[in-house]
Amino acid sequence: MAGSPAEQFRQITNTLSTLTARADQSRDESALLRRQLDEERAAGRERDRAVAELRQENALLRQRLDDHLKRVETWSARLWTLVTVLVGAVLSLASGLIVILAKK
Repeated sequence: MAGSPAEQFRQITNTLSTLTARADQSRDESALLRRQLDEERAAGRERDRAVAELRQENALLRQRLDDHLKRVETWSARLWTLVTVLVGAVLSLASGLIVILAKK
């Protein structure tokens, strides 16, 4: 640091101004980053809620599908039972008709 005390004072004042401006800029950037972080956290919480809702809806749909499949299986079994009974009745009727026609 060469020069008169006034010149040294000016250099120190300029350095201090520069450092103060940098500190202010860093503070502003830090505040901006904090706001962005808060926004991202809020968005993350919202996504987590949406995922939880989708999982719950998925579980409900799976349960409904399982119930529907059980109902379809039950009705399918009942239908095949009915078909078997009807086929038996038709065969019985046919055999009865064959016997009647054979006697004539």
